[in-house]
Amino acid sequence: MRNKVIFAALLLCSSLSQAFEGAPSFTVKRAGIDHTLKLSQWKVDGKGVPSFDYVYEQQAGTCHFKVAGHAIAGFEERAGKVVLDVFNPEDGKGKALPQILMFYDEAVTLTLPLKGALGQVSFDDELTDAQLRGSCGKKPDAKLSVLFRQ
Repeated sequence: MRNKVIFAALLLCSSLSQAFEGAPSFTVKRAGIDHTLKLSQWKVDGKGVPSFDYVYEQQAGTCHFKVAGHAIAGFEERAGKVVLDVFNPEDGKGKALPQILMFYDEAVTLTLPLKGALGQVSFDDELTDAQLRGSCGKKPDAKLSVLFRQ
């Protein structure tokens, strides 16, 4: 089993690095707010842990809100080897969905598909009070969650 996970991690590094040629950009309009996510600078460190830069923006009328950072794949080191955090999500009916890899940057979590093109990417952020005041739209909750599909 462990060898399968390590093999999956190697596949991930090769498949996602190809998907990051250029700078993928995603947009969705929700409740009158334009949400944009841009990914760039895909890298894999010497241990085999992938990371990238991201910029998330909201635009609604004159309001403009932006969060930028550097996300690193979740991983563990076991017996000197890196094992990436790969998850096997299910839909509401228990049907298996494509595997995803989690990336983190402080309060931000992003998910990307383990294999294939970046057809679906999620962005989740626990906004600080200052960020919440600067964000666009209603402000009932500090939890920001946006799903981008291409």
